[in-house]
Amino acid sequence: MSVEELYAKIPTPVLIGLLIAGIIIYILLIVAEWRILTKAGEKGWKSLIPVYNVFVSHEMVGMSHIWFIVEVVCWIIEAVFEIFKITSPAVILFFGIFVLALTSAAGVIHLFKLCDSFGKGWKFKIISLIVPYFSTLVLAYGKAEYRNLT
Repeated sequence: MSVEELYAKIPTPVLIGLLIAGIIIYILLIVAEWRILTKAGEKGWKSLIPVYNVFVSHEMVGMSHIWFIVEVVCWIIEAVFEIFKITSPAVILFFGIFVLALTSAAGVIHLFKLCDSFGKGWKFKIISLIVPYFSTLVLAYGKAEYRNLT
């Protein structure tokens, strides 16, 4: 069964409901990122600019700029694969694992430093690894205060 056939079997009201739920969650997360930056003394609008928001967030938690550069290089590699439709299994395996490892490491380091910046311990860090968007909402809408650890 193809994806198109699968979508054709889903009732339209269900698809509309999922779309609305997705939009609501997306808006909540945008506002949460805005609030996290403002709690840290940054301007909230910086969370709306792609790539720059990652730079600001890394700087906010005290990550080295090399991690930002590594992430940007990984994004470029991913874009090149997508643009040129690179499908060689060996190339995809090597660069896929390489890019996944680097971006995952940067993400975990950032997440842990963000938790530290808001005074959260190991239990919260583990929960954040399992449910990252939930932890973003807790940091943004909860009572956690930003502590500049840089």
